[in-house]
Amino acid sequence: MENRILAVLPGEELERLRPHMERVRLTRGQPVIVPEKPIRDFYFPVTCLLSLVTTMIDGASVESGTIGREGVSGVPVLLDARQTTMPTFVQVAGEALRVRADVVKAAYDSGGRVRTLLNRYIHTVIVVGSHAAACNRLHGLEARFCKWLLMSSDGIGSDAVGLTQEFLAVMLGVRRAGVTEAALKVQAAGLISYGRGLIRIIDREGLERSACECYARTKAEYERLFGGDS
Repeated sequence: MENRILAVLPGEELERLRPHMERVRLTRGQPVIVPEKPIRDFYFPVTCLLSLVTTMIDGASVESGTIGREGVSGVPVLLDARQTTMPTFVQVAGEALRVRADVVKAAYDSGGRVRTLLNRYIHTVIVVGSHAAACNRLHGLEARFCKWLLMSSDGIGSDAVGLTQEFLAVMLGVRRAGVTEAALKVQAAGLISYGRGLIRIIDREGLERSACECYARTKAEYERLFGGDS
């Protein structure tokens, strides 16, 4: 298993980055980006899932997105922002490839395929964020639950996803009781098994049919840009 951005990077450009790559094991809850602090490292997830969270002054928080093996943390550095107000932390433990921010920024500024691929990734971040804003307003809880579960599964490359009720509540913008109700309904439909912070997808096709349209649309856009032929 590998990070999908790095997987489609041409060999010569990947080899220039490889000496700077360090495979690391990230633990759940570990901060990757700290608000208002310089971003020193990029993380290319392999089996872990990172979570971007927006937190209000009163402490209320809502997840803005996730980063799995299809993406990379550190986008503000590419945009010359150097830091951000939004924290990023590890939601599902696993492995990632860590590269110093200055190394990735230098490769990005030099042009080539790495710049093209990272620009495309930035585009997908905008697309996912835009869909999420509309999705949270227009789509039902169960459909959104199915969407986020599929996206999390794709992000770590596994049908078994370790997601706590607390995380799901933040991700969906509802109370924990709402998460439990949605999960139990999807489980009753035979699509998942749910318990002890672990959700296992049993019927992926059925789950995709139950998810809102946002999942298929964002996945199609990602495949268009990173399918390996363009």
